[in-house]
Amino acid sequence: MREDERARGLDRRLFLGGVGAAAAGAVVAGATGGSAWAAEDPGFEALPREMQAPEGDVSAQALRTFSRIDGTPVYYWRGNRGNTVLRDWRCTQGFYDRLVVWIRDLRDLSSDGGFGGVKFLVSAGFYVNRSGQHGAGTAMDLDLVRWNGGRQSSMLDGHHAASDRTLRRRYLAVDATCRRRFRYVLDGWYNSAHRDHIHADFGGLPTLCQKGSSSDTRFVQAMCNNFMGSGLAVDGIWGPNTDNAFGQAKNRLGISGNPHADLNAWRNMLARVARHGFRDEAF
Repeated sequence: MREDERARGLDRRLFLGGVGAAAAGAVVAGATGGSAWAAEDPGFEALPREMQAPEGDVSAQALRTFSRIDGTPVYYWRGNRGNTVLRDWRCTQGFYDRLVVWIRDLRDLSSDGGFGGVKFLVSAGFYVNRSGQHGAGTAMDLDLVRWNGGRQSSMLDGHHAASDRTLRRRYLAVDATCRRRFRYVLDGWYNSAHRDHIHADFGGLPTLCQKGSSSDTRFVQAMCNNFMGSGLAVDGIWGPNTDNAFGQAKNRLGISGNPHADLNAWRNMLARVARHGFRDEAF
């Protein structure tokens, strides 16, 4: 099957846009490994106060509570690395639906690189009692992804800047899966505040590659450097060198359409970037 056909099939399987994903997640939770972890989870522990709904805040208290995404546990390691106590995270139902679509994307694309199932995630927060997307319950800070078999991508350890190119490509693969499903994705190349996590939020959909976005541009520059050796400055400025390298990447990946204006073209390109990253292959 051609890769663009596979990508379209993947979007169909993942309920393009996330409608109904949460309900489907309950059906497949056992198949994704959630039940296997139940015996290992020692209980629940409260999150830091700023991630809890304030008393009297009806909108925050009405957010969905979850400890797993589509059966996969989500842990909190800030200040207690390796802790496998479950937490009561919060977000809107719509954002949770999109998280389910994203993690199924991640599982599917990483499996093409020989990765096992996603064993667990580590997060620095979803709802946080502050302004912006976190305060609306429509954002995720991703610290780490661990697969069955032991491989991982650790934003917490700054894998975007690792000396090992395999880890940098794997980080870009995870980054690409986030960009397929969330509009604003801020990673370790974006600024020092995001050196230890990837932020993904619900604002500004649909997902397109925007030349005027520093986040999108830095991702493209890092992508071209790590998969093609382009030698670009990762400065967030879409100049002629970045444009030429992006065109080369688009051609080598066999992408038709305009990723700057066509949602499917950009999502297809990101899927192929992710597959190359999980396989640790240049393009």
